[in-house]
Amino acid sequence: MMQRLDCHVKNYAWGKDGNESEVAQLFAAGHPQHQVGPKTPYAELWMGTHPDGPARVRDSSENLSKLIAKNNSENNNKQEIHLPFIMKIMSIKHTLSLQEQAAYLHNQDPINYPDRHHKPELAYALTKFELLCGFRPAKQILQNLQAFPELRKVMGEQETEEFEKVIKNGHAQESKQAKAALRKCFKRMLYSQINSPTLVTEQLKSFYNRLESGIRGALIEETIPVLESMRKHFPGDVGCFSPLYLNHMILQPGECCFYAAEELHAYLSGECVECVGCSNNTIRAALTPKFIDREALINVLNYRMTEPEFYLVPPQKLKNYPNVTEYAPDCKDFTLHEIQISKSSEDSSASSSSSSSTSSAPTILPPLQCGSIMVIVEGEGNYEMPKTLGNRFKKIKRGDIFYIPPEQKVQLNSISDHFLAYRTFSYELGPDHSNRKPTTVEKLKEKMSERPKFVLHPADLFDLEQDMDGLC
Repeated sequence: MMQRLDCHVKNYAWGKDGNESEVAQLFAAGHPQHQVGPKTPYAELWMGTHPDGPARVRDSSENLSKLIAKNNSENNNKQEIHLPFIMKIMSIKHTLSLQEQAAYLHNQDPINYPDRHHKPELAYALTKFELLCGFRPAKQILQNLQAFPELRKVMGEQETEEFEKVIKNGHAQESKQAKAALRKCFKRMLYSQINSPTLVTEQLKSFYNRLESGIRGALIEETIPVLESMRKHFPGDVGCFSPLYLNHMILQPGECCFYAAEELHAYLSGECVECVGCSNNTIRAALTPKFIDREALINVLNYRMTEPEFYLVPPQKLKNYPNVTEYAPDCKDFTLHEIQISKSSEDSSASSSSSSSTSSAPTILPPLQCGSIMVIVEGEGNYEMPKTLGNRFKKIKRGDIFYIPPEQKVQLNSISDHFLAYRTFSYELGPDHSNRKPTTVEKLKEKMSERPKFVLHPADLFDLEQDMDGLC
């Protein structure tokens, strides 16, 4: 049967504070014992089995991964079975680190990259949601190189000239030649932060002066506040140039985007439902005081240049399930269902077929052959329990989080005026975390406790936490 879960929040510094955060409000609604700290940042609500934030079954306090293992007769020799995804609610106050996710680096550096698995990501906008994602089309990058010579200087005169020549000579932006030329520009720029920090500072000052004079290049006006926010939070960081070569996407509520594990991106502001592969590998490029692995990042990016529409995930209504909208990206790691039930719409449909309208008709959710997690974001109602358990109906409300086992029939009744929930699932096998190495922070907490910290590893310099999405 459906199991109520206790989940985890992450208090990274980029999260919204206190009750300004949907994460805080939603978590408090579902975990009544939690007192929201008014000045505490609430960045992410994790719903999954990953060891860095494992969900527990409320009735037993047992890890969800152990419950899944017990209920899986084909794998009853395993102590834990993990879901292949993590579903999250995110509340973003300011820019996260410019980053990318990868899997193969685990073998080279299991401390900074503790998981063997890749981490594709999907973001569904709950509010107006802004992000940088993927390299701009080549023509827009060239336009910004012309409008802002500061970008040309940090990317290198020779490197940008080569990129310009490749594109103007007729090579498509999808060609190996174009991607190789962009790679050289990007590499030169990343290393300018450590090789020529004074140059970066000077060029950023000149760049912002140029913006204030009204020069825009390929930028839209909505990008200017993003650049101002970057200057405020990351002064002197070469990542402040990133909107010149990355797509600035502005999603409206209900819009959704997806990017694979080799795409450069940074969340900027807003609140979203995020689905990610069950991995904690993050390679940071800029806009962070933390450990930056420049060479690893340069080597794993795909350097795709494209319009931002490439990353959008179209909504699909499910046949026979009018209250469910599916967002199915081009990956097997996860699929997202939006479940939206409106009493007014149900009443109108009922009145068309009956003289007396009613909203008490049950809503059936699609049966799945795999486990899933569902979070209630708005409204309340009841779900029908198996008849063998006696009490037929159980109340559900905003903030409740459930694990739904495979083949479980889910029937919702007595829904309030407006009901909104999100459900994530995957038919893939989850990762094996049994031999996962402790992260740097876990080791430090265990060994050092209250003792002063000494720098023993480059990652320790910034008190590295494997936080998946930027500053902790």
